[in-house]
Amino acid sequence: MSKVLKWGNGRGVLLGRYLTTALGLKVNDEVIVSLDTESRQIVIAPKNQAGIQEQYFAKASVVAKATKAEERW
Repeated sequence: MSKVLKWGNGRGVLLGRYLTTALGLKVNDEVIVSLDTESRQIVIAPKNQAGIQEQYFAKASVVAKATKAEERW
């Protein structure tokens, strides 16, 4: 479980290494953050979808949601 932390004048969430590895994220990579109003969930998706490591996901729906979030932008 993560906590929302104060970060300067904003707020941030520390992502574990497992999550960043699964999404193929490195420090300073761009992400898309959106709010799924139906499920009331925050969705964080890598802007570069090519880095996603599929073997970390139990369901393809996670990747589908990330792609859907990118389309909103």
